[in-house]
Amino acid sequence: MSPLKDLKPEVKPDAQPNVRPDVRRRPRGPVTHARPVARPEAPVTRRAPQPPSERRRPPRAPFVMLVVGLLGGGLVSLLLLNTVLAQDSFKHNELRRVNEQLRQQADAVRGQLRDAGQPGTVAKNGVQHGVSPDDTAPKWVGGARTPSITDPEPTTSGRTEPNAEVTDNAETGSTEQ
Repeated sequence: MSPLKDLKPEVKPDAQPNVRPDVRRRPRGPVTHARPVARPEAPVTRRAPQPPSERRRPPRAPFVMLVVGLLGGGLVSLLLLNTVLAQDSFKHNELRRVNEQLRQQADAVRGQLRDAGQPGTVAKNGVQHGVSPDDTAPKWVGGARTPSITDPEPTTSGRTEPNAEVTDNAETGSTEQ
């Protein structure tokens, strides 16, 4: 055979297939021997490339629209909440102002009642309505030591006055003028 004709090496039928040493396993300690381990080479199976139509990613637009929609809905709800709180704040301030006005009116009415109950004001109003002051001596009312009074006589003013004088002035403690 001529070396130019046959470039293929001859394969012997009883020879082992290509053997590669196992480089994945290495001893942890120092290497004392370097003998390759024979391992039959398995054919590597690779997945066939898929056509572009099967290799598609899920569409991003629905996810992006969902996120934008959630953010937009959250923003709108926060704006509505802020508006409601501001409206309640205005109502609160208005009610506080009305309450203060009512408190001032109540204080003014209390002051008027206090002034109207003063003795000078009562006497002045009584004179305006035709009521005259009672200038008679006060009568003793109650107690165990009541002075003896005979039947009273009616007067021109409609009041009753006793006929007899109080006899026991010192004992009762009353004074007549």
